[in-house]
Amino acid sequence: MSADEEVILRSNEVFAIEVRGFDHIPEPERNMALRHVDHLWVANSVNLFSFALGAIAITLGLNLWQALAACGIGSCIYAYVALGSIASVRAGLPVCTLARAAFGMRGNLPNALLSWFASVAFEVINTVFGVEALLALFQLLGWNQSGNAGKLVAVLLQLILCGGIAVLGHATMVWFQRIFAALVGIALLLVIAFTIGQVDWAHASATHVHLASSSTVATFLTAMAVIASNPLSFLFNGPDWVRYLPSSTPAQPIFAHVFWASYLPSVMMTMMGAYCATLGDMADPVAGLKPFMPAWLFLVYILAVVGGSLANNVPTYYSSGLSLQAIGLKLHRYAATMLDVIVSTGITLYIIFVQDFTTALNDFIALLVMWVGPYGGVWICDALLRRGHYDARAIHSKARAGGRYWGWRGLNPAGCVAILAGMAVSALTMNSPLYEGPIASALGGADLSWLLGLPVSALVYAALDRRTPLWSAHA
Repeated sequence: MSADEEVILRSNEVFAIEVRGFDHIPEPERNMALRHVDHLWVANSVNLFSFALGAIAITLGLNLWQALAACGIGSCIYAYVALGSIASVRAGLPVCTLARAAFGMRGNLPNALLSWFASVAFEVINTVFGVEALLALFQLLGWNQSGNAGKLVAVLLQLILCGGIAVLGHATMVWFQRIFAALVGIALLLVIAFTIGQVDWAHASATHVHLASSSTVATFLTAMAVIASNPLSFLFNGPDWVRYLPSSTPAQPIFAHVFWASYLPSVMMTMMGAYCATLGDMADPVAGLKPFMPAWLFLVYILAVVGGSLANNVPTYYSSGLSLQAIGLKLHRYAATMLDVIVSTGITLYIIFVQDFTTALNDFIALLVMWVGPYGGVWICDALLRRGHYDARAIHSKARAGGRYWGWRGLNPAGCVAILAGMAVSALTMNSPLYEGPIASALGGADLSWLLGLPVSALVYAALDRRTPLWSAHA
């Protein structure tokens, strides 16, 4: 913290509007503890999106044992999110701000814009899941013909709950996440305990559909890519949520709390999706489970789905507001968050009442790996080289060419070249429903983008950055 940096007392209180946005969090204002990290990430990870990804591993043609292994290995990508979280704690800045150092003040604008687009896509998909669950709940409660009125009520309920929490800010979000983590976690453990006994474990090595690719290895790699797309998708916003930890918090506990509190619930949900897909059609992950549990437990499951949708959307709404600020909108954080909530709600209503383009959103998320992995590789590598130290004042400077992080005409060439290199490798090795890269095609459909995009961009950035030993030797 610079000597002349303003400290705002009680800037981040529960049930009060958080004062800070995408700017630096001074040390006296950091009121987060490591236990809050656990609450936040557990609540965020127990959602239906993870369940749906696990089910895909079965529909690709893997047997249950292979699908469970893909869930466990693919989810290990949360290690990158945990590593990036160390940088955000040291810097006291969200990703959309600290990435300016790696890409330049202008060079980071496309990344901030893509971060916002991606956040809106996830918000819409989670809200649609929540609407489906609420409609099923209305039916159980006797509102059998809810129709358009029921859909509108379901959307508005989520708007009020998610939007209201996110607009208030970080402390309120953390407070509610501990409730979501406990209630949703217990409910889903009950569902798992009941449904897991119905799996035909004696025949778990048998496949349920034909392989989607030409070989089991290719299909296994593609399934891991599907699972890994979830943790990769947090590289542009997940580290934002822990920046209120004191900067002196040791790196190892930060990594451990973020990793295990995200990895374990995510593995649980993806594995649940995989084994439930062996019981029946899970194309509709809400109604698909109804035949396999008693009415009372199905009610518990629906409530858990609604809670998981809310718990996942609140942090996403929160970071979306920060991304809008980083793009250049002259709005306070709460106003930017409110704008994002309105936009995503409008898109959700359009999908539900006018035109269903959920498939297009799913395709966008599938292609997101092409950008988000390389993006994470660059800014995480930059943060490691800087040891998390940034000039909090200069990173918001409007001094243009005179600014410390301005770069060449607003661009940091090393960051821009590195992300393009990573994206090129991802494009060549990707196998998604919308696009198959030439290398993936040559390998029989094996998707390696989730493995290669991030490390390639990080290595290229390290090779080009003047702080590395390679440059220092020739200085």
